Parts: sequence; structure tokens; C-alpha cells
Amino acid sequence: MRSLVSLVSIPLLLAGCNYAPSSSITTTTINGKDVLHSIVTTPAPGVTKFECAESASGNCNYAVFTNVCAAATNDATTTTCTTRLIDEFSLAMGEARELAGLPADFKHCVNQGSRPAAPACSN
Repeated sequence: MRSLVSLVSIPLLLAGCNYAPSSSITTTTINGKDVLHSIVTTPAPGVTKFECAESASGNCNYAVFTNVCAAATNDATTTTCTTRLIDEFSLAMGEARELAGLPADFKHCVNQGSRPAAPACSN
């Protein structure tokens, strides 16, 4: 009986491990014309793909970072944030790059002109 319970439990446990890919699409339009189109996907756990689909400048400039904020220990009205820059890179239009091992709480910004400055770029 114990082995029967184990056989039934294994598929139920595996069903709880489904992974749902995520996507982030950034499009910037100026005067009705798209000047930036970036697609960031997480096709598998721990893998994130950055793709520069369109850019008026010919490049998409990325900043990948974490930004953790917490109330100050001595003053609840003050918040302290710590930003950790993970990577900065540029991709030519049509190029893609994969990064592995990013933390679950990573953030990213993309710009078609200058490099985005983290964390201000995410506001």
C-alpha cells in the first residue's frame, strides 16, 4: 500500500512544479513613431533573454540590477535602498543575449539613446 501511495504522489508533486515563462515588452513611441522595441523573456528557470527588436539609434542599451528598499532601523519614516548593478550592455538591432543565474527580484531598464542609470530608470 505504501508503494501505491508513493506512485500516486509523485505525479501530483511534479504537477506543482510547472514553470510559467514571463515576458516584458518595452516600446517607446515619439511623435507616433516607434523608436524602441525590446523584448525580455524568461523562457526557462534561471535564464533571461534580452532582445533588441527595433531601435532608432540602432542599439538597445540595458541595465540589469537589483534594488532592495527597507525602512531605516532608527526611523520608520526613512527608507534606505541598496542598488546592485548586475550588468550593463548594448545590443544592436536584431541581436539577442541570454543571461543565466539572475536573481528572482532583478529589474531591467532599456534605452535607445544613452545607457539607462539604475535605479532611477525604473521610476
